Amino acid sequence: MLGWSRPDPLTRDLIHLINARRHDHGDTDAAIDTLQAFLEQGREHDLLTVLAALDEDMAEWLFDLVAEASCAILMDGPADEKLSYAVMAALELPLQANLTHPLKLKIDPVATAELLHRHLRLPSASVVRVEARLLTDSTLEPLSLQSLNEHLSTVADSQRVHSIAARLYPPVENTAFLLFELIGVPDAGLPDSLEDPHRRALLEGLVEQCPELAHAPDSIEAPVYAAYAMFDAQNAVRLHRLADETAAVWRDLDPLVRARTIVHLHTQCGNGVYMPVWTDLFDPELPEEHGPVWTSPDVWVFTADLPIEWPGEMLTNRLLAEGCTRFENHIVEAPEN
Repeated sequence: MLGWSRPDPLTRDLIHLINARRHDHGDTDAAIDTLQAFLEQGREHDLLTVLAALDEDMAEWLFDLVAEASCAILMDGPADEKLSYAVMAALELPLQANLTHPLKLKIDPVATAELLHRHLRLPSASVVRVEARLLTDSTLEPLSLQSLNEHLSTVADSQRVHSIAARLYPPVENTAFLLFELIGVPDAGLPDSLEDPHRRALLEGLVEQCPELAHAPDSIEAPVYAAYAMFDAQNAVRLHRLADETAAVWRDLDPLVRARTIVHLHTQCGNGVYMPVWTDLFDPELPEEHGPVWTSPDVWVFTADLPIEWPGEMLTNRLLAEGCTRFENHIVEAPEN
């Protein structure tokens, strides 16, 4: 009890909205207000810590709210007018396999806005504002939910808007993200499906503007909140770094030790949408109490709608390319599961 301190008012509000959800009641608008207050105070890490502690269903529910809170804003208007929102969305797009450097990834904002209006079948009264270039996963990686929210607030207030990212970095995967804002839409939701003719026409229009895109319309899905794109991008970068680091350590081992080393990939499941991933290198000739030869630091990834096996694919493929064939995947479940 000596180390206990009373939660601040905002934390108590967060506890109340989680408890309300557990008892099948609660005010979504009030929850959004609470989460936006966290972001405005720069307390994104507090939200991620709570998400990591929740069970999977609760964590995915809360992350949906966090994504909406960071990427949707109720716009000011006369009291007698209908409510309208500004929403920041993203489309994930495939890139060509052999990209030239420096990357261009330039698109025409006006033509692209017309494409989105037509093929996402957006309300006629809404305005679409498009980032003037496609962004890569390594470009999105330094962003935060707070920066997304601040950018959207600037757009909604009709202030002078700067690009959301100052520099374009080469991708670690062949993926680009089209970020755009919908201004004056009647609700904060996004289209939940994209019909095949619209999907193909949308990608054809984008490939015509940006030849670095790959013509793979089946990979295009409905737009999501930019928060989802940001976390997907950060997953790719973090897991590539983990794979590169593990392969580099394995390569630097003594050849005799390397030949018998077993690589363990650990994925922590059962604790919501944030999952730690790490690797251990074991020498089976060492006594069990010795422990691993090397252990990587934890990498936390966002796992909503993500198969538990996915983090292993990148690492095992990287190790196979290096000549390592002795590795195992270990799912480490939380004690309550």
